[in-house]
Amino acid sequence: MWPMKINYKHMKDQKAILHKCLKNDWPAFVISGTDVCAVEAMEAYLEIAKTKGCNQVFLDDMKLVIDEMRHFQTDEPEHIKVPD
Repeated sequence: MWPMKINYKHMKDQKAILHKCLKNDWPAFVISGTDVCAVEAMEAYLEIAKTKGCNQVFLDDMKLVIDEMRHFQTDEPEHIKVPD
């Protein structure tokens, strides 16, 4: 049941990346856990990251974030929606 044990290091890293993009006026793409497409989009990104040669630490972190997203969507289906 939610809340599951979240690895807040990953959450902090995600926030830091977004903050850096905003601070530098760089484009960023955010996928919310409430987005019905989120898990599939992140899984597709993971496959692309593998083919582009991202290191194993990055890939493992992505897998953990995907698992967190999947658990959230399973445990909180009332919050999942098609993006508008």
